Amino acid sequence: MKKYILLAAAALVAASCGQKAGQTLLSGKFGENAPAQVHVQTAAVDTVLNVSKGAFSFSVPTDLLSSGAVETEVGQLSFVPDGSKLTFDFTGETPKVTSSDKASVTSRLNAFLDKARELAAAVRAEQDEEKGEALYQEYMNYNKQTLLDNKDNFLGMLALQNVYYEMEPQELLDVIGNMAPALQEQEFVQSVKTATEAVLKTGEGAKFVDFEIEEEPGKVTKLSDFVGKGKYMLVDFWASWCGPCKREMPFIKAAYDKFHGPQFDVLSIAVWDEVEDTKKAAPELGIVWNQIINGQHIPTDLYGIQGIPHLILFGPDGTILKRGLRGEAIAEELAKYIK
Repeated sequence: MKKYILLAAAALVAASCGQKAGQTLLSGKFGENAPAQVHVQTAAVDTVLNVSKGAFSFSVPTDLLSSGAVETEVGQLSFVPDGSKLTFDFTGETPKVTSSDKASVTSRLNAFLDKARELAAAVRAEQDEEKGEALYQEYMNYNKQTLLDNKDNFLGMLALQNVYYEMEPQELLDVIGNMAPALQEQEFVQSVKTATEAVLKTGEGAKFVDFEIEEEPGKVTKLSDFVGKGKYMLVDFWASWCGPCKREMPFIKAAYDKFHGPQFDVLSIAVWDEVEDTKKAAPELGIVWNQIINGQHIPTDLYGIQGIPHLILFGPDGTILKRGLRGEAIAEELAKYIK
């Protein structure tokens, strides 16, 4: 059952250019023991306000493409500066923000977060694999629909964070292409688009894209030193701090032990890692095959890899045969080619 769910927090997407002129009025109220100050942060504002008689009021520039937060000693509330009047209520046990417009982006944001959290929790709690898969698909479909319904505001970016890693590359590029131009210019959306384009260029059936790494001063290694040399080559992109990478190693070792020879070999490429950490972890994990260390972002940018471990099977001539292999599927795929 799929359990890998990303539920993006409302404050994670970075600043943007303002899309809608005007101001968004923020007002807040507290019960007993009101704090002396609150911290208000948006793409355009980062300030501390004094609380007077258990309340505060402040205006921020309207910007549908960014999120904001009101942070206090008793909790934090996220919002979108959407041009409506927003009320931050800290009087109850659970703080909440409401909008004067039930159709505002902030209102939709609150509804989305509640529903997405509910579905994500249900997926993680479900023990029945079939039901879990159905719930997972419901979660994905809900995010996709939210994305399609919010192509011009922050909520669309938030939904994209939750679902992009499960979308097919061309589908993802089509969705991004239908977003409002200002939304497409956002840093996160641009990074997803760039990585997805790289995935398409290095998809199954394409020839490998070469790169070179200076592993240590004076030692430069190329991917072509290993790939395209007449052997099937399983390449594993990993890092010493990556738990899933470590859990994948026994499957890679089993494939190496079974198929290693004139037709097949393995190459591990350490990315996003400290060189000394890589050197320490490799023998501990039983990596006795070929290695390239200190890859950092060079190979992952070229191949559009946004998460590790990521395994690619290259054919003898360097053609990409399979991407994203995991677990027992590694040996099953190799058995199709190596007899």
